[in-house]
Amino acid sequence: MKSVRDIFHGLVLRGVISEHNLVGCSEVDIASVEQHFGCEIPLAYRDFLTIAGRSAGKIFSGVDIFYPRLLDLEFEAEELLDELNLSGFLPADAKVFCMHQGYEINYFLPVSDDPPVFQFFEGESSSIKAWNGFSDFLMASMESHLAQWPDLN
Repeated sequence: MKSVRDIFHGLVLRGVISEHNLVGCSEVDIASVEQHFGCEIPLAYRDFLTIAGRSAGKIFSGVDIFYPRLLDLEFEAEELLDELNLSGFLPADAKVFCMHQGYEINYFLPVSDDPPVFQFFEGESSSIKAWNGFSDFLMASMESHLAQWPDLN
């Protein structure tokens, strides 16, 4: 398993994204995320925010994952679940960090430095543990993006 830092470093070394296109969050931004989530965020997620929490070229284009937008996602996820008559569906300690097109919710439970990521799709009745760690989620996302765009700048 690669660390989040290794994943981004590898992309830069391969020349598929320039470091100047990776815009990280400040410590103040990260503190506001921790206040929002009500916990110290897991190391892998903290590394993501530090390296690319505000912007990352074409990576996650069209996906709600960047700061400060991510602060609205828990509310929007709950709103979607309410519309689907699934109120109270998310575990109490779920940290919604990513949504896509308003029908896909990605969240983690802050249980380790590289927590598993769960995914819910509108139309389903349950979440699945889609990745064993946040770094696995990130690697899979990068591979998907690279399949579409060989240049992520």
